[in-house]
Amino acid sequence: MSSKTLVLLMLAAASLLSGVVDQYFYPGQELPPTAIAFAVVAAFLIFWWYRLDSSQLGYRRSPWLNIGVVALPIIALPYYFFRTRGAKRGAAYSFVTLVAFIFIGVLAVAGAYATYYGLQA
Repeated sequence: MSSKTLVLLMLAAASLLSGVVDQYFYPGQELPPTAIAFAVVAAFLIFWWYRLDSSQLGYRRSPWLNIGVVALPIIALPYYFFRTRGAKRGAAYSFVTLVAFIFIGVLAVAGAYATYYGLQA
């Protein structure tokens, strides 16, 4: 298993765990304090993946793109994909990234539901 795949699996696990922890300790709260901790972990893991990918491709990262990947990954990552992979593959990678972000949200909701029906109901 490659390092990039491992980082993506860690992101998925963190998302699921975030949903579990949010529901268990802060049931029914829209923005629990643990959401901030997950946002920091997610930003770190996304940046880690981006760093591994850019090193693998030999792409020289700029400081502004580094900040963009941490602050607004939904915008900065497609920009990075188009710069490193061209139009066709950049669009495909951007679509997969959007689907991955949706999947991360679904995993958090699944963790919350599993906690509610498994432990709290």
